[in-house]
Parts: sequence; C-alpha cells; structure tokens
Amino acid sequence: MDGQPLFSDLFGVMAVITMVPVFFLWLEKKTKWRVFDFLPAIIWIFLTPILLSNLHTIPGIEFSIIPQSSDIYRTFRAFAVPMFIVLMLLDIDIKQTMRVAWRGAVVLVMGAVGIVIGCVIAYGMFKSGLPENAWSGFGALAGSWIGGTGNLAAVAEGLGTPEELIGIVVVVDNLVYLVYFPIILTCKRWAPWFNRFTGVTQDEIDARYAVGNDVEKKRHEVTFPGLLTLVAWSFAAILAANWLAGYIPEVGRVLTKGTYTILLVTTFGIGLSATPLRRIPGTEPMAMALVYIYMTMIGASADLAGMAGAQWFIAAGFIAIAIHLVVTVLGAKLLRLDVSMAAVASVSGVGGAASAPVAAAYHREELVPISIMLALIGYALGNYLGVATAYLAALL
Repeated sequence: MDGQPLFSDLFGVMAVITMVPVFFLWLEKKTKWRVFDFLPAIIWIFLTPILLSNLHTIPGIEFSIIPQSSDIYRTFRAFAVPMFIVLMLLDIDIKQTMRVAWRGAVVLVMGAVGIVIGCVIAYGMFKSGLPENAWSGFGALAGSWIGGTGNLAAVAEGLGTPEELIGIVVVVDNLVYLVYFPIILTCKRWAPWFNRFTGVTQDEIDARYAVGNDVEKKRHEVTFPGLLTLVAWSFAAILAANWLAGYIPEVGRVLTKGTYTILLVTTFGIGLSATPLRRIPGTEPMAMALVYIYMTMIGASADLAGMAGAQWFIAAGFIAIAIHLVVTVLGAKLLRLDVSMAAVASVSGVGGAASAPVAAAYHREELVPISIMLALIGYALGNYLGVATAYLAALL
C-alpha cells in the first residue's frame, strides 16, 4: 500500500480521531494507573495519533491508519480553535478574582511575564541549534505555560506553527512539567522558611483564605438552549474577528491576519464574559472536547522525520521555567504571599485549570476555587503574551 492510510474518508478519519481521546480518558478514569500521574491522558492523546499516521515509516510496514494531511483537519481547526477560545474565556470573572485574590493574580501576571522573558532568553541562547521557525514554537510554549493547552493550540494556529514543531513543544511542555509539578507540591514543606522570607504572618494568611469561601460557584445543569446559545455567540465572535482582522495591516512574520484573528477572538471572549452568557453552564466541557480533538489532529499531522532539534528545545524549556520560578518568588516577596498562594499562582498558569485545583487542594482546600479563577486569568493572558513572546523571539 506504500504508506496509504487505511482510513482517509471523513467518517473513518473522524471515528479514529474522536475515539483516541475517548479511550484514554476512559482508561485514566477506569484504571487510575500511576503512569497517568506522570504522563497524563493528554500526552497519550497526542502521541498515539503520531504513531497511527507514521506507521509507514517503520521498516516492514507499508501502511498507516490515518493520513498525516487531510482537508478534514484543516476544516475542523478553522472553526474549533477560535470557538474553544471564546468558550474558555466565558467563565472568567476578573472583578471577583481581583476582589478575592488580587495578590495572587498580580503574582500570576508577574510569573507570566517571567515566562515571556525566560522563553525569549532561552531562544536566544539555543537558537543556533533550533529548527526553522522555532520562534513560533516558543510563542506556543509560552501560551501553554501562561494559560493552558488551549492557548498552546490557539497561539500555534495563529502563528502558523508547523505541526512537527508543535510536536516538539508538546513534548517539552510535558517533560518540563514532570519536574516542575513535584516542586510545586514539595514546596509546602518549605512554608516556615518561605513565609519568613516573604514577611507574611499567619493572621494575614488566615484572613486572606477566609475571603475565598465567598467565591460564587457556577451551576452545572447543561441545557439544550444554553448550548445552542453558546455555539451561536461563539460563531458571531469568530465572524466579527475575521472581518476586523482583514482591515489591520500585517507586520512582519508574526502579526499576520491569523494572529490578529486569534487576538480579536480572545478580546471578544473576555468581553462576552461580562454579559449574562457567563452564567450559561456547559462552556468547559464543550471547550475541552474541542481542545482534545484538536490535539489529536495535530498529533496525526506531525511528521516524525521533521521533529529535529528537540534536545535544544528541552534545554531551553528548563531555563525558561527556572526564570519563571525566580520571578514568581520575587513577586511573592514583594506582595507578602505565603508559599501556598505563591505555588497556586504559579501552577494556575503553567499547569492550567486541570492542575491548579489539584495543587491547591494539596496545599489548602480554601485555595481550590481561587486556583480556578486564577487559571482563567491565565487563559485570558495566554494568547496575548504567547504572541508577544513569538514577536520578541523573532526579533532576535
């Protein structure tokens, strides 16, 4: 068959693409294997389609399961990426977050700037060993560590990052996180020393966490009219963003129509979060479903032969996250944060909404709702600062 995929039609490809995330999410929940503590479902959801579309590169195998390139992938990405941006940002409540945990939010922003600085410095140090267009990969990596997987996808799509480079970014993202997350958990043991260093008292800590109990909880009853309303307004935001982006002059390799579209969709999503749309349940599951299918398609599109320079990217990733941690600690010192709030402010960006509540619960239960709000702030910042990172790296 000389590399021909077994499934190349719409229904065959989509059946495989959607079944991959369904299988691994089920397997993670059903078995609770410890391997998922170190390699979460999302990494298997990304790696498996790489194998399925690259089987023909293995000696003795002359076929693949799904194609590396397909109109199905391009069509889905065209509407799914901007749609999950709008859906993710509809949950954000900047006013309440600043009222309850403004110190944590400020440190989150400082840590996000640390990610930008770290990524640009790391790119400058290793650019001679990095693949072409690596600046766009660092933009996607910054988007992921400031917001989450959805930001990685959005920034990569806006910048036109090659699929094989996205593959390297995902590997670096997860490999660095395997070292980073245990530090976030372990630092709870450093509380006496850290709190003395930042100058915060126990009375201040208790008073801040008491306010967190007033965080408004969003209801979870999903309705058909609600879902239809979310989809309709998402497409309206996408339409407006595409129309306006056509009137903005392009600048260099970074500020293109695709980039402007992603930034405008982000802005519209934040704006819509100030309307009654924010109270409609169902935004998170819809957004995450689109993100996971997108990541499966990106994995399927990756060419293993083009994933060169990963070792330098990995080294650069560790340097970037180290700079982020230094800036976060300095921010905690400046704003007199305890170790738990500082850790949650950091992981709310780097780990996103999936990891932030886990770390928060490990440190203090009162931090769980605060961590979710901070993670949403990270989602809002991720696309803007991811593009800024790519722009600064491209200047080098």
